[in-house]
Amino acid sequence: MVITLAKETPILDEQDITEALRTENIEIDLLITAIKEKLGYDLSGYARASIKRRIKQLVIDENVKSISELIPKLLYSAQCQANFINRLTVNISELFRHPTSFLSLRESVLPYLESFPRRDIWIAGCATGEEAYSMAILLEEAGLLKNTQIHATDINTDVLKQAKTGVLTKALNKEDATRYQASGGTSSLSNYFSTAYNKHKLSQHLLDHISFSHHNILQDKVFCSAQLVMCRNVMIYFDLNTQNNALTLFHNSLVQNGYLVIGEKESLLNSPLINLLKTIDEPAKIYQRKSSEHV
Repeated sequence: MVITLAKETPILDEQDITEALRTENIEIDLLITAIKEKLGYDLSGYARASIKRRIKQLVIDENVKSISELIPKLLYSAQCQANFINRLTVNISELFRHPTSFLSLRESVLPYLESFPRRDIWIAGCATGEEAYSMAILLEEAGLLKNTQIHATDINTDVLKQAKTGVLTKALNKEDATRYQASGGTSSLSNYFSTAYNKHKLSQHLLDHISFSHHNILQDKVFCSAQLVMCRNVMIYFDLNTQNNALTLFHNSLVQNGYLVIGEKESLLNSPLINLLKTIDEPAKIYQRKSSEHV
């Protein structure tokens, strides 16, 4: 009988670990520089842990051994570039997500929007479109959709293609209906969708009031002048300085007395804009641009 001894896994000492982490950070910095030079996307404002996690996953997806091997693929492969940019975004979305926020919008914001003959709403980071669909339903029930344009934007081209179809990524379910009712819904949620082959599509007259466009809130300028800007659960992936830059962009997009809605885990506490915005509903993260900004 021949006994084969298994190779022992080498044990790295503290110095080896430190050097490995240092090398990894150098690789990440080189990749970030390459992406900025090649594609024009500045990733330096993303939270380091978040961007590192996505880079490591792409190393696995692209079947390379290291971040260094990934860099040439990102420079020369259009498919790899698209995969990486799309991986930057977290595309978790559902109809009437956090319904208390939509209920507060119904009660506190829509009466203000009614005073405008025409309304523009910007939803930044729209993912697969469910938030824009929810807003269209909200406006329809308030009788405000007719003269309103919803501008839904995202950096991810794949999810924008999906969102434009108006087709939900999953079938309507009881949880969707429950959130809709909790948001103050006055009808049956299914009334706003057509069904075919177990797919649910937003009614065309609602979809006609939503435009979907590519936009990078970290680098692009103001997308439109709006009475309401919504960007929920996107800025949690940015560092503080980048969060503040995004908030400044949103603030500059608002008309006087316009409203800003951010995610429930996001905050204005460390933002220089805190004195330029009036808190309407703190739990729902709804704020209003002050008419006078001499503070």
